Amino acid sequence: MNYTDFEFDEALKQRLDSLYSQNRQPHAIVIEGADAEKCKGLATFLTMRAVCRAENKPCGKCEQCIKAREKVHPDIYYAQPEKKSQIYSIEQMRDIIENASIRPNEADIKIFVFESADTRLSPVVQNSFLKLLEEPPQNCLFLLLCKNSRGLLNTILSRCTVLTVKGEESYSEQATELARAVAEGTIAPSEWQLLSALTGFSDRKLADETLAVLTVIFRDCIAVARGISARIDGQLAQKLNKRITTGMALQLVEATELARQKIPQNVNMDLLSAFLSGEYRRIIWQR
Repeated sequence: MNYTDFEFDEALKQRLDSLYSQNRQPHAIVIEGADAEKCKGLATFLTMRAVCRAENKPCGKCEQCIKAREKVHPDIYYAQPEKKSQIYSIEQMRDIIENASIRPNEADIKIFVFESADTRLSPVVQNSFLKLLEEPPQNCLFLLLCKNSRGLLNTILSRCTVLTVKGEESYSEQATELARAVAEGTIAPSEWQLLSALTGFSDRKLADETLAVLTVIFRDCIAVARGISARIDGQLAQKLNKRITTGMALQLVEATELARQKIPQNVNMDLLSAFLSGEYRRIIWQR
């Protein structure tokens, strides 16, 4: 394949070369990565490759490639979320399902791109999409971009090829400080400190980012126990390490990731905070 103008690491290039060997074409790909722009770059590369008619795809010079790169190709559809809810509606998905059965206009394939699929595709909409993934029309490609593929149903993931785009995760100062407060609260003598920190979870976007930071903090606890430097806060990791075992830290990671999966499912945030408080205290104060 032609990687000119695209900066992919060698592992990703090898994965793509293997995936497209013998001119095979997956019908559904999940692009997962912390760096949204890098994920979009890979999506652009895949759309260009899909419509390009040159031998060494994507050539980047033909009319099909240029239209794909500039996002004006009539056979490449970028799903747009509802303005108010910022999620993809069931009506939109029904239109896409109907559209997928119509022949392409210019290319030999139709492509449907869903950005932020882990937060914008509700379980109900994903279930309506499932039938299309199980029995896709000929010459269709679905690209689902996400920060965390765990936000997608297992039934969806099992029918997709997952490509991971490496990139250094960056977090806002607000999310990092809130995550520190929650982590401190997990080992505080009184549950009040933990509950007080979790009141910051009223904002879904902040809660999602904070849980991502918490996952790193709890993994840092495991890392420092093995002599590896912490990514977020070395002192906090050492403090946690003195109070909890590696097994407990792994359970905290699992509970945190489970809670994060619930956010795209429109869970009540007060109930989510209560769930986390109960799980964290249960894990750390278990005998």
